[in-house]
Amino acid sequence: MRFIAEENIPRLLGRLAANAAVWAPQVVKDTVNTVLFAPWRAGGEIETGAYSALSAKELVLPATERLFSYRYRRAGEGERIGIKGCAPQERVVIFGMRACDAKALAVLDALFLSRSAGSYNDPYYQGRRSGLTVITLACTSCDSACFCSSFEKGAAETAGSDLIFYPVSGGYLAGPVSEKGKELAAVDLFQDSSQEKPGLAKTAKVELVGIQQRLLERFDDIDFWRLATEVCLSCGYCSYACPACHCFNIFDETDGDRAGGRYRCWDACMFYAYTLESSGHNPRPEAAHRYRNRLAHKFSYFPLNRGEILCTGCGRCIRGCPAGLDFRDVIRAVSAG
Repeated sequence: MRFIAEENIPRLLGRLAANAAVWAPQVVKDTVNTVLFAPWRAGGEIETGAYSALSAKELVLPATERLFSYRYRRAGEGERIGIKGCAPQERVVIFGMRACDAKALAVLDALFLSRSAGSYNDPYYQGRRSGLTVITLACTSCDSACFCSSFEKGAAETAGSDLIFYPVSGGYLAGPVSEKGKELAAVDLFQDSSQEKPGLAKTAKVELVGIQQRLLERFDDIDFWRLATEVCLSCGYCSYACPACHCFNIFDETDGDRAGGRYRCWDACMFYAYTLESSGHNPRPEAAHRYRNRLAHKFSYFPLNRGEILCTGCGRCIRGCPAGLDFRDVIRAVSAG
């Protein structure tokens, strides 16, 4: 493996910043240790000891993005509409992403970059994803909300990463995962090392064997779902904080009466208006219906359609829920029958 000293991390990021935008976890100013991914600048502090409140999925799926702009122009005695696309090409490096977040990128790839014949590849996601380099920080500890060990590889997951840093005395061991990672680890700031990788975190586990079918069997037991969600506020935090959730809405916005644009913005299945029909009817009128759909989508529908569970065990939906709702308890209750 390769080794990089702690004091050389700013130098590494400085070199990367010469050709790409570099993002890293940082404490938000004037907050009590709230950590978010933000653009890194030379001399900036990086927070590697705490979990970010939100994932970095916005770098591939922005909260709001313009898909195209349009403008009407005179053409002879009439008008013609001109449309300008906005496919992104920016190069971005994320430093300090956790394995659960990196894995979520691979899960999103299954949807937005489908390789099946006749499938649609999203050009906006593809443009950002192709220009993205992910340097992951392996977890050697965890908190009570983490549950990545519920999945096959747990904290040892490598999917979605280009280069993984393992904390050791004085710095980090670097394990390349992709060609991008190999190129990074080959620069002169790294040196060969015979050190052993540290032990990785072992989190709480949730038994997921058979959950796909058990959720379908519990689908019509609305009393069960009402009891499970009696404290839910339908605030949507769980969706927005999740690195794998990807629901969005599309709307048009005008700039005067002759120009405007089409935008894509995050949405959440926990919102009442998400399924509200123009007739006024809502097929998911209660939090119980919406939460049932949320879990069934993650652990039943998406795996059935895309071959991946739409969850990576990051724990944000548990750690940050203002009502203290722990979906692991619901999964256990579903499994218990």
